[in-house]
Amino acid sequence: MRVRVVVLALLLAAPALAAQNGSASEVMTSAVRAYRDLDFEVAARLLRRVLTPPLASELDDSTRLRALTYLGAAEHYRDRPDSATAVFRRLVVLAPPYRPDTLIFPPEITRLYDAVQAKLSVGEPQRIAVNARDRLPRFRPPRPPAALHVPPAAPPVGASESNELRTTASAAGQVLNVRGVPALGFLGDVRFRRLELDVRYAEGQREALVEGAVALGFLATPWLSVQMGPDARRFDTPFGAERWVTWRLGGRGDVAIAGTGVRGHATLWRALGLQVNVPPGSGSAYGGEVGVTMDLRSQPFWFGVAYGIDQAHVRDAARGETVKTLTFTAGLRQR
Repeated sequence: MRVRVVVLALLLAAPALAAQNGSASEVMTSAVRAYRDLDFEVAARLLRRVLTPPLASELDDSTRLRALTYLGAAEHYRDRPDSATAVFRRLVVLAPPYRPDTLIFPPEITRLYDAVQAKLSVGEPQRIAVNARDRLPRFRPPRPPAALHVPPAAPPVGASESNELRTTASAAGQVLNVRGVPALGFLGDVRFRRLELDVRYAEGQREALVEGAVALGFLATPWLSVQMGPDARRFDTPFGAERWVTWRLGGRGDVAIAGTGVRGHATLWRALGLQVNVPPGSGSAYGGEVGVTMDLRSQPFWFGVAYGIDQAHVRDAARGETVKTLTFTAGLRQR
């Protein structure tokens, strides 16, 4: 009786185990999807799995190189520089002429790979253990169409891997100087996969300045995002209070300056619409911002400083405003 129960349990578990394991192509597709969704922990775990036997035996040369490149990039964005360097060393040994596709991977990844490649080429040869299945008798670079191809959706690879949805939230206090008026404020953001919602509010002394903004962003890559939303500003003038409401569409680039803890950003935006409480009540506006952020990865704190310039003009009138802002930010991140 006990033997029958064991056999029946094995028969029932076999399909579930097969679905969880999947083929190398299915695991690779899920890993790339996780990377593009900025879920680098899941991507790294799936990529290491596909590069380990028995799935590694199913990979051709170009897929193995592609998997190693994604793994090195994922380890870099997980703030594991030693692991990223080790992966790129293995990649250089397997295929010295290879280089990551610049249409897929940002400059900070290609620079890291070039640094590892240069170090191995000018230094003494390093002995790196390479599995026999990983040896490439001849390097055949992938064709450009394959690099640009977006893999089709694949069945989930294990519930704990495909259903692991991460939400990141952060909050920060700000000290601003807008048009010579100091103000205190806060900002907060919530990120779910590629979507991000930002909220900002600041208020000067005796309400001489009140400013608030809401922006919905989409992270196209780990270093580039697109943002859209309203920005409202009220300030006192000798002729009374003025209110400017701008509907902004812009992009933000974020690059590493020193490792992954110090990053710089640049933002450019253009107004889709401008409404003011002075005649004729509409106009145009544009602006930008540059800044530096220091993120203490070992602690949930981050600090930043930014300088921005906004220019707005009322339509068919000589009325205009140039607003310069200097912002100091101290934030707390909670995962």
